[in-house]
Amino acid sequence: MPFADGLCYTTFMEKTKMKLNDIRKDSRLLTQALRYGAAAFLGFAADYATLLMLKEWLGFHYLLAVPLAFLVGIGVNYLVGVLFVFCRGNWSRGLELSLFLLISLLALAVTEVSMFLLTDAAGIDYRISRIITGVVTYLFNFFSRRWLLYRARDKKRETCGE
Repeated sequence: MPFADGLCYTTFMEKTKMKLNDIRKDSRLLTQALRYGAAAFLGFAADYATLLMLKEWLGFHYLLAVPLAFLVGIGVNYLVGVLFVFCRGNWSRGLELSLFLLISLLALAVTEVSMFLLTDAAGIDYRISRIITGVVTYLFNFFSRRWLLYRARDKKRETCGE
């Protein structure tokens, strides 16, 4: 049965995968930062919506709601990141996921400390504090992942689709 432009589903998906690989192969800093910004925005939107739900609807304390919401955002960010932003690095999938989680835990620590300092010490509303810490977390995650996790591949492993 034809699918979009007379293609079968399998052919359509293969062409889509090739286009995504071409996009991910562009590893210029600004280009990657913009793509990662889109991924981070989607992850942060999921994080922020979950934070508001946990705090406002379910009555969680913000310091408990933040890490739970952070996990939701990181999940979205990871999926979008590996599909749209970065080619896989030189690591095995297991090590790559472990490094991703380590970077995420460090980012969560930065987020929690920043949230406490901004909200409790400086008296800023938790919703504003989370937006401010989101910018800091974005910068930390992008540069950590770009330089540690998804660094340039070997010449032998040129394809993005592994």
